[in-house]
Amino acid sequence: MDKQYNHKVTEEKWYKFWEESGYFKADPTSSKKPYSLLVPPPNLTGDLHLGHAMEHSIMDAIARFKRMQGFDVLLLPGVDHAGIQFEATFDKKLAKDNLSKRKLGREEWLKRAWQFKEEVYKSVSSGWRFMGMSADWSREVFTLEEKIQKAVFEEFKSFWEQDLLYKGAYIVQWCPKCGSAIEDIEMEYAERKEKLYFIKYKIVGMDKYITIATARPETISADVAIAIYPNHPQYAKFLGKKAINPFTNTEIPIIEDKRVEKSFGTGALKITPGHDLLDYEIGKDNNLPLLHVVDKTGRITDLDPKLVGLKVLEAREKAVQILADHIEKIEDYIHSVPVCERCKTTVEPLISEEWFVKMAPLAKKALANIKKINFAPKNYLKILTNWIKNLHDWSISRSLWWGHRIPVWYCQKCNPNHLVGKDKDMIVSLEEPGKTCQTCSQKHWVQDGQVLDAWFSSGMWPMSTLGWPNETKELKKYYPWDFETSAPEIKFLWIARMIMLGLWFQDDIPFKNMFFHGMLRDLDGRKFSKSLGNGINPNELRSQWGTDATRMALYSYAAAGRDGRTSRQTMDERAKNFRNFTTKLWNIAKFILASQGLALRAQNADDQWIMDELNKTIKTVTKNLEEFKLHLATDALYEFIWHKFADIYIEKSKDRRAEAQPTLEYVFKTSLELLHPFMPFITEELWQKLPHEGKSIMVTKWPEAK
Repeated sequence: MDKQYNHKVTEEKWYKFWEESGYFKADPTSSKKPYSLLVPPPNLTGDLHLGHAMEHSIMDAIARFKRMQGFDVLLLPGVDHAGIQFEATFDKKLAKDNLSKRKLGREEWLKRAWQFKEEVYKSVSSGWRFMGMSADWSREVFTLEEKIQKAVFEEFKSFWEQDLLYKGAYIVQWCPKCGSAIEDIEMEYAERKEKLYFIKYKIVGMDKYITIATARPETISADVAIAIYPNHPQYAKFLGKKAINPFTNTEIPIIEDKRVEKSFGTGALKITPGHDLLDYEIGKDNNLPLLHVVDKTGRITDLDPKLVGLKVLEAREKAVQILADHIEKIEDYIHSVPVCERCKTTVEPLISEEWFVKMAPLAKKALANIKKINFAPKNYLKILTNWIKNLHDWSISRSLWWGHRIPVWYCQKCNPNHLVGKDKDMIVSLEEPGKTCQTCSQKHWVQDGQVLDAWFSSGMWPMSTLGWPNETKELKKYYPWDFETSAPEIKFLWIARMIMLGLWFQDDIPFKNMFFHGMLRDLDGRKFSKSLGNGINPNELRSQWGTDATRMALYSYAAAGRDGRTSRQTMDERAKNFRNFTTKLWNIAKFILASQGLALRAQNADDQWIMDELNKTIKTVTKNLEEFKLHLATDALYEFIWHKFADIYIEKSKDRRAEAQPTLEYVFKTSLELLHPFMPFITEELWQKLPHEGKSIMVTKWPEAK
């Protein structure tokens, strides 16, 4: 044996061997019992981060464990097209070359976007291999490939035929710079010190005022009511009367609503349904009109001639000047403002014409079946159940070019405003319709310009990756998936939607076990991100300390639902510790192999003791793997191998090398097999040097206590 372990040579050698031997491939025709794991598809936005590395290491450990238990394992990889994130990244790249969407046009922009996709895809895919993931690469899937496009179309078409799709106005979170509605997951919150303006609204016919507090005086021209909480001690007497909008001099009603916060401002709330979600709900329940004063570019509309064309902050400053006689007082106000995760632009709640899915029927079916899923931690069953109970209709359209284009075609001659309805001149079709319009008998078809929300395709991931809507042998064998894992931050956007869509289209839960790992954060509790400059590159850790050591460092953070705080220094320290563990394994192997051929059949109490400890470890590791407690499994192995086997038994065996040799070989080989799911490379390297049966540790039988 070499004096030292060279992880770079070993990792490349064995990964190539495993892949070429076909050990990663699932076989739907096999009589073996299936065990399927669906890898959460990382976004197509560049290199994998530390969270991906932990997630994929968890998936791979479970897959290797189940493979050794004799299952036909499918570990299926894929990449998400990432919608707005990819488009924002690509647009930044174009801007460096003084190019833009407007200059290129849709066709040329998409052509270049696909070329850019190929560049970044290689980086994402190779990152998985570097971490040792034993995925079935022959089944790798991309969310915009043809197979998935057909599944997404069938999803859309089915919703349309079931009367669950509609197009309508609704309040959405809008990024003026990206030019699209965005999801909560695509937003961050920035704490800002701003001003809170207390503004007087005169009561019609009285020399009295009602004062409201607002941080957004620039939207007052879109106010359509004032709401007070029930039994307001000061303002209840004004209920049913009208107030005068100080910006437009129009009369607006004073209403009562229990959703008004008593603790905010004066307990009276200006209602601007076009620019606030709560106001929108209150307005809808009270049949109030919708007015729009901020447009999709973040500028004031002609609803307000005094401020028209100004950006929001400019308009706010001017509005304060105009309202000077109505301002009672101004206070400092610290609050969280939503900003786009990608471009850091302040997000504007506004009304937009979007496509929606009616979620009530899907939610009902999900609530009736969600208990069939084993959640870790258990409390996520309640969290997801409560969210589904309070679900709004799902806005599925995005004003982007990158994604699944909405498969709706309008007759430009008969339906120039692109109205939606079964009686309208429109067709739901993946390709341009070959038939003529039933009204004008001509072909003037124009496709809807928007694309579908990326979660619309990701939500179908458990089915579409297995060939749905076709009844494939893969779908029959591997659905529902046995294991899924995710960070908690996308529990509503992805996990809940997979549950609802799986039950709706496949009449079964999408996965049997849902493991929520914790979030890795920096020492201040912040998410790792490029913008904060606090990211840790797992490839740098892997290159310095080895993949096995990096994986073991990550497993120490893998407790269900428990966030971990770390830094590059902390990760280096942990990975270095496990690099030392690989050195310990290497030295144990050298010690044992030096005495091969000296074996005598004679056991003593020390041999029996280490065998008993090994049996306990087998039971502990197996139980913790079955329960997805990888951090406890690795702790038990580390403790047994280093402190019991090496520090105690091997030291005692040095005086009786020949007698102890069979026990040394058996215990060490079994330890390597237990360790293989977590540290695949060094365990294969050392297992191959010991007496063994079979071609690879990867497909040997999982140890059983004896």
